Formats: sequence, C-alpha cells, structure tokens
Amino acid sequence: MGFAKVFKIFKKGAKVAGKRKGKKSAEPVRWPSGTRIGIFGHANSGKTVYFTVLNEDCKISKKLQISVTDTATAGEFLSHYRSIWGLGTATDAGTVVDFRGERKFPDSSKTDKILKFNAIVDRSKKLSVVTYDYPGDAVSISSGDEASDKVMDFMAGCDGLLFFYDPKILGAELESQARVASYVNMLEILAPIRTRLPIPIGVVITKADILPGFNEERAQLIGPEDEYLTSEDFDIFLERVLGSAKVASDSAWAGSVRSILVKLKEFLQVVLRRTLDFQMFFISCTGVQPEKIGTDVGHSIYAPPPKMQPVEVKEPFYWLLNSIVRNKRLSRLRSVAKYVAMASVLWMVVFSLPYLYHFKITYPKPAEVEQSIAEAHNGSLISATRNERAQIMKAYDKYDHARVVNWFFGQFRGPARRIADSYREDNYQKAMQELKGYIGQLASVIATPSMWPQVKPTDPDVVITTPEQDKIVAGFHTYHDTGDSSSTLFIMSGRALEYWDLFLTGVKQPKDSATWETIQKQVKQDSSLYWGELSPEERQLGKALTTIKVQTEKKRVVEQATVQLDDLMAAINSNPSPAYRLETAVDTLRKILNLVDSKSARKIRAYINQAKEWQESRTYTYTLDKLSNDWHLHIAVAPKNQDPQWKTEGIYTTGRDQKLTWKSGDVIYIALDSIHAGGNETWGAHPRDKKILGGDFSIFQMEGEIRFVDAQKSVIIRFNPELKDQLPELK
Repeated sequence: MGFAKVFKIFKKGAKVAGKRKGKKSAEPVRWPSGTRIGIFGHANSGKTVYFTVLNEDCKISKKLQISVTDTATAGEFLSHYRSIWGLGTATDAGTVVDFRGERKFPDSSKTDKILKFNAIVDRSKKLSVVTYDYPGDAVSISSGDEASDKVMDFMAGCDGLLFFYDPKILGAELESQARVASYVNMLEILAPIRTRLPIPIGVVITKADILPGFNEERAQLIGPEDEYLTSEDFDIFLERVLGSAKVASDSAWAGSVRSILVKLKEFLQVVLRRTLDFQMFFISCTGVQPEKIGTDVGHSIYAPPPKMQPVEVKEPFYWLLNSIVRNKRLSRLRSVAKYVAMASVLWMVVFSLPYLYHFKITYPKPAEVEQSIAEAHNGSLISATRNERAQIMKAYDKYDHARVVNWFFGQFRGPARRIADSYREDNYQKAMQELKGYIGQLASVIATPSMWPQVKPTDPDVVITTPEQDKIVAGFHTYHDTGDSSSTLFIMSGRALEYWDLFLTGVKQPKDSATWETIQKQVKQDSSLYWGELSPEERQLGKALTTIKVQTEKKRVVEQATVQLDDLMAAINSNPSPAYRLETAVDTLRKILNLVDSKSARKIRAYINQAKEWQESRTYTYTLDKLSNDWHLHIAVAPKNQDPQWKTEGIYTTGRDQKLTWKSGDVIYIALDSIHAGGNETWGAHPRDKKILGGDFSIFQMEGEIRFVDAQKSVIIRFNPELKDQLPELK
C-alpha cells in the first residue's frame, strides 16, 4: 500500500508539473541581475538557518567573503541572527540596552524573500549574488499554486543549484520519495530528458550532525583526489564511494553515506548521467545536535545549542561559485571555439572546392576523351586516326592550361604534358614522313624539266600547275598555315614553299639569270646554316634547284663563299648544340674551306682543330649539387660496347670538385647508392639506380639535372667551366 500511495503522489505531482509547464504567466517575474544561486529545499530543510549562519561564518573567512548589498537582506539576516543567538534590545528612558533572550531557530518562511549580496571567492573573484528564500511547501511535488510557479521560474534561470536534503526524514519512506520526486521534476525543468545539465548541481545534506560517523573532515563526499569515483551508472558510483578510503575506514560513516545515497537513488541516477559538474556535501549549521524542546504539527521543535559551531557551511557555496566562474569561462571558450569551428569548416569548404572541381570535373575529362576513342577501336589506340589523336592531345593541352591546374595542381601538368607529347610525337613522326614525301615529290618535279608548270600563252604572269603539283603545295600549306611556328614541320614546309615561289618566278622568266642566281644563293645559304638539320629530301630539293643553271665562275664562288662564312660565323657561335658545333659545322666549313680567302681559311682551320680535340681523351672538372647526404654516386667512363671499370675509391658526394676523363663516343655510367642501404659497398656494380649516357656527346647529357626514376632522386652536375663555354668558336 505504501508504494501505491507514493505512485499516486508521483502521478499527482506529474500532472501539476505538466500544467505548470503549459501555463503561461501573464506577468513574468523580473528577477534582479547578478549570479543567480538556487537553493532547492522543502520545509524544515534548513534553508533560512543556512543563509543566516553562512553570512556570519563568512565574516571571518579568507576563501569566501559575503557582504550584503540591500537593507531588506541585511534586516532578514539580522533578525534571524538575533533569534538564533538569543539577542535583543530594550529601550528604557531613552537608553537602549542589549539583553539575552530565548534562543530559537527562525520560524519556517511564510513569505518569499529575494536575498542579494556580494561574494568574494579566494580574494580575487567577485560576484554579485542573487538568491531566493521561500516557503518550503512551494517545492512540494503536490504543490501547484502561484508560489510554486515563482520558485520554479527562479530555479530555471539559475547559474548553479543546491538541493537541500534533511536526513531526519530518512525513516519516512513516503516523504523521502516525494522529495526525491520533486528533485527529479526540477531537473527535468532545467534540462529536458536526454540533454546535459547546463549548470553545476550540488546536493547538501543539512543537519549532518545527526548522522553516525560525521565529522568536519567528511563534509565533501568527492574530493579532488577522488574524481574517479564519479560514474554515470549509480550502482558503480555507490560501490566506488563506499569502497573509498575516506568512507570505508569508518563503518558507522559508511552506513550513513549508504543510507543517504540509496534514498537519493532516483535523483542521483539522473544527475550522474547528465553532468560531471556534481558534488555532494554534509554540513551542520550548529555543529552539535540541537536540543528538542517540543513538538508541533508535523515536526519537532528544537532550540539552538548554547554554542554554535558551524561545520563546513561555506563549502557548498564556495564550490558552487567556483564552478559557476569556471563554467562562464568555459562558455566564453565555447563561444570562441564555435566561431573557430565555423571558420575552420568554412575554410575547409573553400579549400576543398578547388579539389572537388579538379578531381571531379577537370581531371577526368582528358582520360574520358582518350577512353572513348580507345573503346571505338576495341581498346587499342594504335589504329586511331590523326584527328582522333589530335582530340586527345587537345584534351590534355586544355587540362595543362586550365586555371585550376596552374593555380593549385602544378605537379599534374608535367604528366599531362608528357601524355600529350607522346601522342604528339607519334603524330609528328607520321606528319614528318608525309612532309618529306611531298618534298621528295617536289624535288622530282624540279629535276625533270618536262614536269615543270607551264606558262599560260595568253598571260605570261600566270603559271598553269598540274593537280599533282597542287596537291604537293596544299600539303606544304597544311603544316605551315596551322602549325607551331617553332616546330620543324613549320620550318621545313616554309622553306619548301619559299623555294616553290622562287621556282615559279624563274619559270615565268626563264631567261632572267638573276632569278636563278637568287634561288641558288638561298639554297646554299640554307644549306650552310641548317646543313645538319636538313633531311635527305631537302638536300635532294636543294640539289635540283642549284643544278638548273651552270655554276658561275670561281671568283664569284669565292666572293659568295666569303659572304657565306660571315653568316655562318654568327649561326655557328650562337648554336649551343654540340652535334652541330663539332660535326655539322665542321662538315659545312670543310666544304667551303677551299672557296674562301686565306684569312677566312685560317679561321676555319683553327675551328676545325679545336673541334678535333673533343675526339681525344680530355679531363673535365665538375661538382655535384642537390644530392642528400645519405646518397652518393659512382661514375665510370668506358668506350662504346665495353663494360665499365668501377673504381673502389670512387665515391662522389656534393661539395667537392671531381675529375672526369672522356672523349667523343665514350659511354658514361652513373650509379646511385644509399649510404644507409645496408650490406657491403658494391662500388657501382649493384646500385640502387643507374643512368647510362650514350651517344657521341654523352658528356653533355651529364651536365644539368640527372633524374633516377626508380629511386625517386635527382642530382645536379655542374661543369667548370660549362661545357657550352668549352665548345670551339669561329672568330
């Protein structure tokens, strides 16, 4: 029957709470500004006495000081102080005197009062405190009047809350459960279910002097060193508390703590799961158990002891104010963190946009074009047409020049350019063969007078060409009109078109020797300047053009050769290609050696002799750069088709001049090894990576940056003086 009655009380209280939540106050209470502290306690729980004793106790405290800021609060405290300590005044014939009266606890609050005072914590933190004293019946679970709504409104806006529990009701099961139910109801008003409690919550066991085993050292249940006791699960929390050294050392005190925690179980289950900012205190406003002097309806009447010895009444308030100060600081930090988080998210979004645009839109497009063309040819691009390859090149070139790639993904440009170049090189080879074919056909036409274009009889300025000749010229225009002006195709087709135009002029005026001499001069000039670059078909075309007219007398040849040498000098000295300077230029100069005057011949011979020195073994000085300290090189030089002979002392690192003996045609072997690779040094025989530089001028490949693809390393080799500065000059 007892539990049934309790259930009815809970049900009634829930209905009242529901009505309270749904009810709107016509005139909301305007509470004073300041740090709002809530003391939630029922009738006779000791709220009024606590405020009075706290005010007195803090007058001599260092860590917590209280100063009243309004006359109403001061009068309230003074009245209760006189009552508890039995002080009074009497006036007789104009004289005011003190007298000792009857000591008694203040009557239970009949009206509500706002208490305002300043609190100084640890002599440094000052807070303006507002709290509220009210009749205890206003927080009863069955209360639903206007006073109850006012209390709940005050509590709902508090910065911290202390729940007062009177241990004298431990034996009254129904009353104890009713009070716990009101505590839980208050928590649900503060923070709806499944949300965190936003303020510090403390439980104050008043009148703890009646509990067996209580002393002032046990006022705070969870000390700073006992934070591990707190757990979201009540049973674990109970077990840890009862097993702690502070509690387990005294069986009487352990029994008292267990009784309190079990009675507050329903309340603690909610608190522990919703906040870690929680503490429990055991205090006494009197220090000893008061003397019972009578009874009243529903409770006993006690008188204050002769000597008031408050036990730790400051601790709950001190802890609560410190927690509030900390929470306010955390709130400011959370606000800052919120803005930082928002800025971080915004930055991540902004920073991610280029990546999303690149990898979702720009990056896949070239591969999609390439894949679609490959699928049209059954997965193979070997049979792709020139136009299809041009589409792939255009897609990769477009990617290479995209702004997002240039701004943010420059490392992707190199691979894209190499892929495009691979298609471009393939197209280039095909185009080169086609262009050479056109040049060869033109050479055949010019070498065969019967195949020349005919001059229109009625108009000597008009030349009649055949369809085959028109096709050849159209082929030249294909590579010249739309090509890259720096490409070989553009230059070759341009020379062919120039020759064709000169040839047509000569066809129109066959008896004008100046025209044919101009053609021969142009051909010879191109031959001397670009001899190493001319294809066999171009040389065939030049021969056909120069044999149209018989050679001029030797004097003119010498004059032309001398003029040609002046032009060659600038062309040779400005060309950095070793193949051109050491082979092509030498061959060209030898051809005109017997055609120039003696002074020019000396220049040519001097140049040829300097070029011959490169055919002999010579020693060159170089240094290494950009090679990390844990890597080194082995370098060996061997004639073509011979294995290198590695020197056991040949370890090359950065920062020192090194010597290299080389002649034209030698192969250079460069081995890369790691100092920390482990195992025995192989001196280049079994390196981590290796470069083999071949060809007639392999030493020029050695100068500059050498990349080791497998090891993902690179080194810069600098010759002193630079190799291009060591090449012969015509002067």
